[in-house]
Amino acid sequence: MKRTSIVQSLHAETLIISSVLQIGDSERISARTRALAVQRQYELFFGSEGERIFPVFAKPIPRWSSPPPVASRRTLHQNPVISVRSVRVLGISSSAVVHIGSTSIAETEARIKHIRQLAGPAPGTPTGRGDS
Repeated sequence: MKRTSIVQSLHAETLIISSVLQIGDSERISARTRALAVQRQYELFFGSEGERIFPVFAKPIPRWSSPPPVASRRTLHQNPVISVRSVRVLGISSSAVVHIGSTSIAETEARIKHIRQLAGPAPGTPTGRGDS
């Protein structure tokens, strides 16, 4: 699996939250993200609200069924060089991977629970939809 990766130009604006930018070979890439985002119309914080386990974080991740094992495999790379002229990445986030090279195993996971708590209209006030 050993090859040389040559990149003439790479421009990456933003890489955040467990994202990976890998140039060259790797045996394993593991990127994990778990996020709980609460957006409220009014600032209000309950001390232990992030400690609750939401089902999205506890469920097992479905796995792709792997192909049957191959008795023997032989790979021949005629050119041991991966050559890339230019890469431009605007942004990667939440366990995303940009990889120039070879890898045996790539595992990524992003689980995000986003809660929006908006106050409804007060009783007896117009809703803003034309009714009074």
